[in-house]
Amino acid sequence: MKETSWIVIGEIVSTQGNRGEVKIIPHTEFPERFFTMESVRLFEEDSQEPYGVFGLEGSRAHKEAVILKLEGIDTISEAEQLRKMLIKVSVDELMPLPPGRHYIFQIIGLECKTTSGEKLGVITDVLQTGANDVYVIRPYPGVTKLKEILIPVIPQVVLKINLDDGYVLVELLEGLLD
Repeated sequence: MKETSWIVIGEIVSTQGNRGEVKIIPHTEFPERFFTMESVRLFEEDSQEPYGVFGLEGSRAHKEAVILKLEGIDTISEAEQLRKMLIKVSVDELMPLPPGRHYIFQIIGLECKTTSGEKLGVITDVLQTGANDVYVIRPYPGVTKLKEILIPVIPQVVLKINLDDGYVLVELLEGLLD
């Protein structure tokens, strides 16, 4: 049996009111998904197995957060027990992205190679800077003296992302390996 990959889409940060509601900070570009979900799967911070699945009695937006009313959680103290729990979905439940967009977990671990055929290394992180994302690459030995290579995710540099073959094709700008 294949192990399920879980993706965090929210985190319970506090209780809300005195009827057992919880306040969550969404970790998704689609916070509106919480308004159509029938239930949520909660996980303790470092667990790969769900703590429990809770039906949703209600949900509403509140500033930068979302307030959820979970079935069977009716008091502040019950809600308090859920603080710091993560809401996760399986990869199959992710919202589809527009063509040409990818989830960060899909990018991490891909090999980065150049248009001239040089293999730079493996993508270990994606920094979200606001203007554009930046791929953090752990270089293969001998590629550069740098501990990591930072590649701006802009159309002139990142030419192709091939999930099937596990690589990202880049056109290096002057000075990126210095």
